Amino acid sequence: MPVVSLSRAAPGSDIGVLNYPYSPTVSEVIRRIPGREWRGSYKVWTIPLTPTNALLLRDGLRDVGWTLDIPRDIAAGLNEQYRASAAAAEVRKAGDSDIAFDYVTEPYAHQRAGLQFLVHLDGGALLWEMGLGKTKTAIDFAEYRKLDRILVICPNTVKRNWGDEIEKHAGHQDWLLPKGTLKQRVTQLAAARYTIINAEAMSHKVMADGLRDIEWDLIICDESTRFKTPTAARTKALMKLRTKRRIILTGTPITGKPQDAYVQFEWVRPGTFGKSYYAFAERYLAKDWFGSVVGIKPGMDRELRSRIDVTSYRILKDDVLDLPPKVYATRRVEMTGEQRRAYNQMRDELRIELEHADDLRANNILTVILRLTQVTAGLIGEKGKYQWLENNAKQAELDALLNGDLAGEQVVIFGLYQRELEELAARYDRGPQLLHNKMPLLPIIYGPTPEAVRHELISQFQLGERRLLFAQVRTGGIGINLTAAKTAIYYTRSWSLEEWLQSQDRLHRIGQTGTVNIVSLVAEDSIDQDIATALGEKKSLADNLTGDAARALAAQTLGR
Repeated sequence: MPVVSLSRAAPGSDIGVLNYPYSPTVSEVIRRIPGREWRGSYKVWTIPLTPTNALLLRDGLRDVGWTLDIPRDIAAGLNEQYRASAAAAEVRKAGDSDIAFDYVTEPYAHQRAGLQFLVHLDGGALLWEMGLGKTKTAIDFAEYRKLDRILVICPNTVKRNWGDEIEKHAGHQDWLLPKGTLKQRVTQLAAARYTIINAEAMSHKVMADGLRDIEWDLIICDESTRFKTPTAARTKALMKLRTKRRIILTGTPITGKPQDAYVQFEWVRPGTFGKSYYAFAERYLAKDWFGSVVGIKPGMDRELRSRIDVTSYRILKDDVLDLPPKVYATRRVEMTGEQRRAYNQMRDELRIELEHADDLRANNILTVILRLTQVTAGLIGEKGKYQWLENNAKQAELDALLNGDLAGEQVVIFGLYQRELEELAARYDRGPQLLHNKMPLLPIIYGPTPEAVRHELISQFQLGERRLLFAQVRTGGIGINLTAAKTAIYYTRSWSLEEWLQSQDRLHRIGQTGTVNIVSLVAEDSIDQDIATALGEKKSLADNLTGDAARALAAQTLGR
């Protein structure tokens, strides 16, 4: 029986070279291997050295009467990969692990399993829905391995969250957010165990070059779908980074397009699909006459899933039995441009107003400074004359959430102001129209909503006929049942602890079948942070602050 021999492209290389007497039949078999590459200078075919590829090639050659000769050292490496993958699959199936580790914060069963899964593969993909604690599990892995140079790449809105999570779950403050100009930030890379950067920074050559100059012990790519486009500058920069271990975190690995899989899973384990996107597309993607991707080729979905499954651990909230009743998350946004200028101007005006109002009561002081939340929401103006800023910081983050981690899910969006809710509802509403006095009504539960319409909106939402519902915290936080949703997003919040808790309980009540995610949008360097601190400490400032304490808070919020 004729033989195809396999060797390494270089000592220690994960690329295999195929040698055989010329045969068009064998060449056709090799062309079916993902990641295969013809090296014309040497006139040889190469393939990524993975167990899946070796088995696929062996079976293909057997079908045409050839055999595959694999040297012992390569076979040993492939067997080790296979055993690690099999062990990871077993712990994934079990959903728990007795891995020995001195946790700083106690994990849930699926988090123990996730750590063991990552340890078996020395990295991998945690494809867990929002609220399941994948950030903690990635941090536990870094601490378990006692790694020194860890790079976290994440959206700008969660950079600070990563620092908070490291302190909470690793028990130390050995992390940094590089600051200053791009050149200044580059000099700070790897100055702490954890370096946290935003994904957008990788689009800049200075940062990309600085990151590539360092060999990292681990790179964690959070919300990895931001790297789904192979031709994007940030994606090219990611693929060139040097690291021994890779982890991707996302709740929505494929956001409706099968091509989204290529970059994420090829990066987390090079050789999954091969270095060429075009070879991946040729094998797996069906296209129309114009070359647009329309789905997966018939009969190829099983193979595509199996290649993704090797390095992936997928969990949905419905799969987890021991989650707490509520999971809280904060998404920090940064106001820029006109929104930041408007905020600073109003802050300065309110400072002057309070300095000359000696007789204001505590509640009045809080009401005055609460006007700043209008600007963080995207509303600029006063006395009923407001301009809505399109693409303001919070709206951009809401877009990312509703089209990303929460795509397809039913969600309730809470806010303080009628105008902000009207603007958001008009932007996102895709449900059936309600008519009142022959005028269409948006899906909002607030003061102007007639009782009959309010009842109908809630009924439609509970029946799944509407994906999104918008509610004023005070009006929509009392006496209604919104258990069809498992996620509440707070666009703006007040000082009232009672309103905060009561509105959450519209979702978290009898009839709710899962954990409720509470997501707060917080504008950096703004009143939002003071409100978040107060509510996090379970303080209802509007009820409990004295005049002096209210003035002290105002001084802190407005700046002295």
